[in-house]
Amino acid sequence: MNQIEKNYLLIQANIAKLIENNNLVIQSPTLIAVTKKRSIAEINTAYQLGINHFGENYLQEAIEKINLFKEQATWHFIGSIQSNKTKLIAKNFDWVHTITRIKVAQKLNEYRTSKMPLLNICIQVKLDENDIRDSLSIDHIPQLMKELDVCSNLKVRGLMGITHPDASMQHRVQCFKRLKEAFDAINQSGYSMDTISLGMSDDYELAIQNHSNMIRIGTALFGMRK
Repeated sequence: MNQIEKNYLLIQANIAKLIENNNLVIQSPTLIAVTKKRSIAEINTAYQLGINHFGENYLQEAIEKINLFKEQATWHFIGSIQSNKTKLIAKNFDWVHTITRIKVAQKLNEYRTSKMPLLNICIQVKLDENDIRDSLSIDHIPQLMKELDVCSNLKVRGLMGITHPDASMQHRVQCFKRLKEAFDAINQSGYSMDTISLGMSDDYELAIQNHSNMIRIGTALFGMRK
């Protein structure tokens, strides 16, 4: 048994125990294997274990892997988006988790074309006021949702959030709850989002307890990068 398999079995066991111990009436969340700076061999090992969702942050690196990896997989773009990268993202990915601006969404919509399946998107929400990463404040989500209504080649699936790596677990819980409240408020206004993309290697269990159904796992699965 290789280390990736051991790690994957431990993650699965942790999630199963978490669901049982907290009496959560949920399905196990979708696990996105974060494969930035990982080799095709590592990706293939994860695939052979039954993982077929892969997340990439850097476009050129991702395109090379998508072209080399011959198996049927679902690819998620989870990095920040520059307008000049939207064509390749729209044509090569199944999901984009980092929508914060209508301009970028419109370009993705244009390049996706109606001949392709709808591009699944999540809005990246600002969870910490002092977070310098590109994200959208909760107050601005309703306006962006209205603007996205005309993007017929995109499907808004949900919200994505990232907490600061130095944040305490108590603070993360507060952030996760704010994201869930925003998610519920949008759906109560007439939308039907189904995805909360929340939780990484160091806090995925806490995220699942707070309604995440899509987790993004890199180090806990593959180990530390060399």
